[in-house]
Amino acid sequence: MMPTDPPAPASTKDPYLLASLHRGLEVLDCFAARDSWGLADLAAHLGQNKATIFRVLHTLEQFGYLAKDAATGRYSLGLRLHALGAAAVRNEQLRWQALPPLQDLAESTGETVHVGILHDGIVVTVQIVEGTHAVRMHSTVGKRSPAHASALGKVLMAYLPDAEVDAVVTAHGLPRFTANTITTPEALRERLHRVRLDGYAQDEEEIEAGLRCVAAPITDHAGRPTAALAISAPASRMDPARVAALIPQVKATALRISRMLGSPSMAAA
Repeated sequence: MMPTDPPAPASTKDPYLLASLHRGLEVLDCFAARDSWGLADLAAHLGQNKATIFRVLHTLEQFGYLAKDAATGRYSLGLRLHALGAAAVRNEQLRWQALPPLQDLAESTGETVHVGILHDGIVVTVQIVEGTHAVRMHSTVGKRSPAHASALGKVLMAYLPDAEVDAVVTAHGLPRFTANTITTPEALRERLHRVRLDGYAQDEEEIEAGLRCVAAPITDHAGRPTAALAISAPASRMDPARVAALIPQVKATALRISRMLGSPSMAAA
């Protein structure tokens, strides 16, 4: 007879905490202490029955988070976790290496500057330095923004293959936020083409009335645009002459960060 699962940990009394996911994360945590585990050893270590732990190990293996040695039956971390770890390191490196250049740009312009990446078709802010003006754009690390309506998002999508851009549009649509928001795939494709030619993108009050942004791509060690830098300010301070003056500063700062990340060039800038 198959043994039943033991009661969930006390912490899972939180109604929003998934007991099965909690158990899976406990299993993954064990691999920080030991490179590989056998089923019996891991079950004993966690005080769980082998049937329960086998289901967890099997699920994690199927999704590439663990790998099973066919000869020994032991489990070790899979390539998917290595890829996630590498991405986390890259994003953390981007966050902190971008900070001094962002501080310099914020100080010289008085405006808020921020860096974002594209995650599952959504722009996520990973670093920000607020400007010095009393009236300024406020943001936070971790803020999520629609890609089609933000300068950061248009820069990040401009260098994606068409199929990936189509996938973002399919997943998230093109909702309207202001009268200036791009709401058709044709208009978006045309704008992204312009971004590639110019090496920068603008948010012309497309996500929030009264707010304008200018963004440029940040490239990684392989020269690929994987992040973007933007400067944001009230539209009252972003007339055409001011925008024209800010564009080379934004591109130069993005280039500086790219070089700090080991990028060989910044052709897009």
